[in-house]
Amino acid sequence: MASTTWTQVVTDDGSITLAHPRHGETCHSRVGAWTQARERYARACRIRERALELRAAHQTHLPLLDIGTGLGLNIAAAVEAVEGTDIALDITTIELDPRVIEAAIAIGPQPMPELERIHSSVRAALSRALDPTMNGEVDLDDRHRLHLHLGDGRSILAALDPDTHFDAVFLDPFSPRVDPDLWEPATLLAIARRMSAHSLLSTYSAAVRVRAGLRAANLYVGPGPRVQAKAQGTLASPDPLELSFDARTQRRLDSKAAHLTGIETLSDGNPTRDGLPESR
Repeated sequence: MASTTWTQVVTDDGSITLAHPRHGETCHSRVGAWTQARERYARACRIRERALELRAAHQTHLPLLDIGTGLGLNIAAAVEAVEGTDIALDITTIELDPRVIEAAIAIGPQPMPELERIHSSVRAALSRALDPTMNGEVDLDDRHRLHLHLGDGRSILAALDPDTHFDAVFLDPFSPRVDPDLWEPATLLAIARRMSAHSLLSTYSAAVRVRAGLRAANLYVGPGPRVQAKAQGTLASPDPLELSFDARTQRRLDSKAAHLTGIETLSDGNPTRDGLPESR
């Protein structure tokens, strides 16, 4: 019988992540879960810069879509990024399996003080959000709001208020090899339609099929930052910003994107980074 226990993994920066009980992929990179959350998601999506832009425009809230709640580390990185800006995060987070959240809560304090300072409130909010009487809607603290949705991400995206759009998207499910549904072109298109005009999406995946799927969703696509020794991820936006590849790579993506139009499922035969299976 397959294991049902999420395994704690201490990553190279000292923070703890979890490994899936069946396929073994970790929720964050083993080179540093907290480092990845900060650099791959909060910084790559320019969360702090966007918060300052909103403040200058006399706005008060930054809507964030977090796909793959996991331990809530990406949420914690976003909270850290907006500290001192007076901007409140309005976080919509999607998770298929509530057991990973329960396992994250059971871990208790993270061994890194700067992470635990923020992550403790995220864990507490997720614990409250799991209470069926709360319907997933809780205050993360006295400023930020959390909306936890459990289940199939495709159905959840389709059911969101059509007027809801996000200034940033963290695309962090398990790899296309084990969780193909959230990488389908149709799903990526549904995500793209939820992005505001200047929104940024970041993901760890650098798979050509994923990049082409984002391009097929009418997003501009470019390389994401490297995180320590790990390969670059991917950034996407409705705004061209400075997102692009070299001309040859861009032509290849555009060609592949054209062939993806109308395809209902996406499966990458060998979704790897640095010779290893992709991790969230």
